[in-house]
Amino acid sequence: MAVTKKQDGSMKKDKGAGKELVKKDNRKEVAKKNAAANKPALVDRARTFFRGVTNELKKVHWPNRRETMIYTAVVLVSVVFVAVLIWVFDIILGSAMGMLIK
Repeated sequence: MAVTKKQDGSMKKDKGAGKELVKKDNRKEVAKKNAAANKPALVDRARTFFRGVTNELKKVHWPNRRETMIYTAVVLVSVVFVAVLIWVFDIILGSAMGMLIK
C-alpha cells in the first residue's frame, strides 16, 4: 500500500512538469510570432543602420595634416628604435653563441 502511494505521488509530479513545459513552449512560439510581426522591413532596418553609421562618423575626430605628420614621425621613430634594438641583441647573442661553439 505504501509503495503505491509513492508511485502515485511521483506520477503527479511528472504530469505537472509536462504541462509546464508545454506552456513555456507555447509562450516562446507566441513571442516569436509577435517579434516576427513587429519586425521592420529590410529597407527600414538598412536605413536605420546607415543613419546610425552617419551619426557615429560625425563624432570621429579626424586629424589634420600637422597631427598626421607628427603621428607618422612617432611611428617611424619607434620602428627604427625597435629594429636597432633587435639588431644589437642579435649581434650580442650571435657572438655569444659563436664563442660557446668554438
